[in-house]
Amino acid sequence: MVTSRIGDWLAVAWQTLTSIGGLLLEFAGIGPDVDPHTRVTFRAIADAVVPETPGLAEELGPEHVPGGLAVDLDEFTVTYVDDGFQLGLPHLGPQGNIPIADPIAHLLDSAALTLLEREDNEREPDLDRALSLLGPDDPSPAAVEEDGIVGPFAKLSRRDRLRAIAIVDEFDVEFAPTDDDLLELDAGLVGQLVIGFMEMIYYSEWQGYDEFTQPPSRRVHPNDRSAVQSWRQTGFPGFANGYAALRGYVGTAESPLGDGDTWATVDETADVRIVRESGAFRENEYDTSGYVEPFPAESG
Repeated sequence: MVTSRIGDWLAVAWQTLTSIGGLLLEFAGIGPDVDPHTRVTFRAIADAVVPETPGLAEELGPEHVPGGLAVDLDEFTVTYVDDGFQLGLPHLGPQGNIPIADPIAHLLDSAALTLLEREDNEREPDLDRALSLLGPDDPSPAAVEEDGIVGPFAKLSRRDRLRAIAIVDEFDVEFAPTDDDLLELDAGLVGQLVIGFMEMIYYSEWQGYDEFTQPPSRRVHPNDRSAVQSWRQTGFPGFANGYAALRGYVGTAESPLGDGDTWATVDETADVRIVRESGAFRENEYDTSGYVEPFPAESG
């Protein structure tokens, strides 16, 4: 077991070195944007953060079964983190962007190995889990295993992947991509990125755009609930002017914070309404005549 772990650490170190070389090639405009290891790793993230939930089909309906992988959430997130962060480094990449999907994937492999060393994993790593994440354009399972495309993170169970992401919060990252720049990062931001941003992206309108990478003025969205998986699951009817506007105030017969004409009734039994005016605080029936301030202000 110890020998196997050493081999895993060496494999991750080698992958990290080759990833750095790949970054240099990308800055020069040479080579693919995303390597297979990164693609599989981000699929493993999406599969853990927004998993497929077949158990909800009978209770809530078939639209609640698909997860993030069904809408290529992993591919969009890779594009988002590689192209969407302008770090103010004019010497590197378009508009000073640094492609960070590859380093994130290797960082998660290191976190997975740390999880296994601490024996904090619930289930043993399994190559078949990672192979199940392969897409039609990926190398064959045999080639993946032989070339070491699959890292330790993708072999973990869904719950253990989330545990590994939590461990990243303990890591600090410091690197100098040029002689003039020094970046010091709290790697805990990686967890917020791959979990928080994936959840936010999944429940946004992005899936409906014909081409999200276009400037906003050139994007076309059908604004159709059937075109966005997360909208079908949540029952969101689509966006409309005024959704973000104040529509009124919640009021009841006993509430001081809602007054005026009724806009809509929320609950007839409890007389909860949306009313047009804000109302005002009013005196209550509490008797405070015997109250003594425990820390009276001293007069000057």
